[in-house]
Amino acid sequence: MGTQILPIAISGTHYEMGHQHGLQVMYLRPFIVEAIEARFAQIESDSPGERFESLVQETAEVLREVDLPILEMIRGQAEALEVDFDVLLRYDLVSYLHTDLFTRRSVSSEGCTTWAASGSATADGEPLLAKNRDYRPEHLPLQVLIMASPAVGYRYVYGSSAGGPGVFQSGMNERGLAVADTHVCSTDMGPGLPDYSLMMHVLEEHDTVRSALDYLSSVPKMGRNNLIMADAGGGLAVVELGYHHFAIIEAQDGIAVNTNHFVNPSMEESFVDCSLPSVKGNSFHRYHLVRKELEAARGSIDVAFAQRLMATHAGPLASVCRHLELDGQSATIATTIYQPARCTLRFCHGYPCESSYHTITFDDGQGYIYLWGN
Repeated sequence: MGTQILPIAISGTHYEMGHQHGLQVMYLRPFIVEAIEARFAQIESDSPGERFESLVQETAEVLREVDLPILEMIRGQAEALEVDFDVLLRYDLVSYLHTDLFTRRSVSSEGCTTWAASGSATADGEPLLAKNRDYRPEHLPLQVLIMASPAVGYRYVYGSSAGGPGVFQSGMNERGLAVADTHVCSTDMGPGLPDYSLMMHVLEEHDTVRSALDYLSSVPKMGRNNLIMADAGGGLAVVELGYHHFAIIEAQDGIAVNTNHFVNPSMEESFVDCSLPSVKGNSFHRYHLVRKELEAARGSIDVAFAQRLMATHAGPLASVCRHLELDGQSATIATTIYQPARCTLRFCHGYPCESSYHTITFDDGQGYIYLWGN
């Protein structure tokens, strides 16, 4: 599983970046339309009801009130892809808000494993942040790397799905601030900003974990996600996001781990394990395996170690590299390893146990250097 993908470059206003994104992934339009139709069919089969529809409308209203940039990006994408704006906006919202249905009557197989290390925990003292993206396999051909140069704000590189708004799974800016998300099934959801919007603003407007935390604590949040962050100076943090609650998990001696559940006591009660019965509890098992491996490697954690850890197979519950046969619904479709102090990332498209990594780094000439097979 996995093929080579080339990054796309976007620049200008949020509308212009969205439009350029849409034009450059136009060859993937049939897959994008198929993904939209599949998501809408899934939602319809779950008989969402008035409560869900109200949540969608209220969330759209929050975006209109506090986040016009993300709406302009979606508008640009919709026009370039020749998809109705309201259709694409609904797709972008229900793809996240469907968690409300999962926690009431369905199951979810979406996951992700993330961790960060810095200082005495790493071999050279420099920070690392790693993410395995576990998602529906139909998003493998939709996967893109995007190099963004906004009209205002920092340049940044991020992973996304073609047609996806904002920062759809992880990214890093030219100042070395890196961020990655994980999905958490939670009852603490409401009409707030989804994490693809939050991460876009974090990367465009902030250069340290502390500054990003101040921003995240100040805006309305949808919930249903955690974020992990690392900056060039070695700052680390995990943020557990709820609609009503918000928790910051500080790194423990230079190590931070985050999977698909909450660990802060104020957040634990809202977590619902929606995993399929055959893999129930896998988030906890992956969390403990990664923390154990990081602690055992303390002082020698480096990129090579990160690549080995993200390729770990340890049965249906604790495997970090998750193959489709584990639950039949999701798989690890990408791995990204960020080196914030070097403004460099390594990206693997497909299973990390069998696919190669490619390198992107910022340079001083206001551009990017892209290397295959590193």
